[in-house]
Amino acid sequence: MNVLSVCTNLPTQRSPLHGLFVRRRLEELAKLLPVRALAPQPWFPLVRPRRIDPAISTANLTVDAASMLYFPGVAKGLDGFWLDRCVDRWLDEMDPDVVGDAILDAHFGYPEGVGCWRVAKRRGMPIFITIRGLEVDLFGRSSRGDQLLQALCEATGVIAVSHSLKKVAVSAGVPADQITVIPNGVDTATYSMGDQTTARRQVGYESPKKLIVSVGNLKPVKGHDVLIRAVARIKNDVDFQLVCIGGGVQSTWGKSLQNLVSELGVQDHVRFIGSKPPHEVADWLRAADLFALASHREGCCNAVLEALSTGLPVVATDAGDNAEYIKDSNMGCVVPTKSPADLGKAIVESLSNQYDKASIANAMVDTTWSSVAGKIVGLLNQLPNRRPIASVPENADCVP
Repeated sequence: MNVLSVCTNLPTQRSPLHGLFVRRRLEELAKLLPVRALAPQPWFPLVRPRRIDPAISTANLTVDAASMLYFPGVAKGLDGFWLDRCVDRWLDEMDPDVVGDAILDAHFGYPEGVGCWRVAKRRGMPIFITIRGLEVDLFGRSSRGDQLLQALCEATGVIAVSHSLKKVAVSAGVPADQITVIPNGVDTATYSMGDQTTARRQVGYESPKKLIVSVGNLKPVKGHDVLIRAVARIKNDVDFQLVCIGGGVQSTWGKSLQNLVSELGVQDHVRFIGSKPPHEVADWLRAADLFALASHREGCCNAVLEALSTGLPVVATDAGDNAEYIKDSNMGCVVPTKSPADLGKAIVESLSNQYDKASIANAMVDTTWSSVAGKIVGLLNQLPNRRPIASVPENADCVP
């Protein structure tokens, strides 16, 4: 059995930090099964005439890149069709024996899920679609939502990265027994406990102020505006520094956030440092006193899992499955979304608490990418009329 994975968000030479969470899952799965991936790249001759940005393969995972025609800003209901064409060409170039014994593995419902479902239906291939949260805005809206719903209902199976996302999909009309919950994992070799003093030296943080770290690209859904308003409310109560890690600092939204920082007078308390590679993010988490996240919507938030894995307490909004991981007050606090007052209060209280970091980190020891890969193999083994395709770790039970 071969797994042929498709995702438009995978690391490339020009964007090496894109889609690392998808690649980690594929890398671990490739230790159990033959896996090959495709990274379709949107292309329109008048707007993006550039050459293909080579995808980054790893020791056990080959990632191909190919152009996918699309119309920027318009006719988005056709993106699934264009992805279908891209995937079809990719399969035509492969050994027919590989394709004949393969499963299509689509990451994100649209356009990947829809495009791969079209290919799978035409070729008679099994197809699994992983939904990760972006799909929420599509259900019940426009032709994309209709295409997505049909693809999820007719796929061989659907993987949701959170229970909350499964509930949304079921509410949209996807049968509950069609969806298996398999959350994201953590690269525990990178995100592990460490000495705070050493970590602060590594990242160059020499201030005695309490250090709050937030990780996430600067997009409205991540709620940085709410977080900034929250810390502005407590600037006279706590001596702190908030460091925001994530891309988009020079985007329109990123600039509006910087303007908000100035308007609220917290320039001395808030820093935006852009995207960082995983090992630097891990150092910042080890250096911090608290992790804060104000997202309006999440699937399974990698940043929360990674922070907890370093032993860092987390204050986060009740988005996605955050509450599933911040199980009690010993690990942090969950607050309502879009409430700067509640978030600010929780940050003050959490910064005054004494947390057992080792206990927090130990609670995450089984949340690994290897465990995720084992669960996926367990799911694939349930395909009718197929013998087991790989050995499954004992701790890899799927969540129904």
